[in-house]
Amino acid sequence: MKEKLKKMDKALIGVLLGAFLPVLGFIISYFVKTIGTDVDFSGYIARAIHGHEQQDIFIFSMLPNMFLFYFTNFRWNLLEFTKGLVAVTILLGLMLVLLTVF
Repeated sequence: MKEKLKKMDKALIGVLLGAFLPVLGFIISYFVKTIGTDVDFSGYIARAIHGHEQQDIFIFSMLPNMFLFYFTNFRWNLLEFTKGLVAVTILLGLMLVLLTVF
């Protein structure tokens, strides 16, 4: 198992997975946050871009990255993978700050 994990210990893989997981988190947040409402996906995207729940939606979208960080850094010690994952997460966090300020 450790040999398979060490093959994944590349910063590029961390960047790619770190960019994909927030998209997956966004889709999951759509299903979680719109239960019992009649909001369609394009309306949800509009809420994420211009709505009052903007921060909530984007933070929820970044949760998969935070979850993966725990395992790659503390459990599996994939330091290069973690560098890529953290770099993407920091960029997404900065974008979130800029979106909420302006």
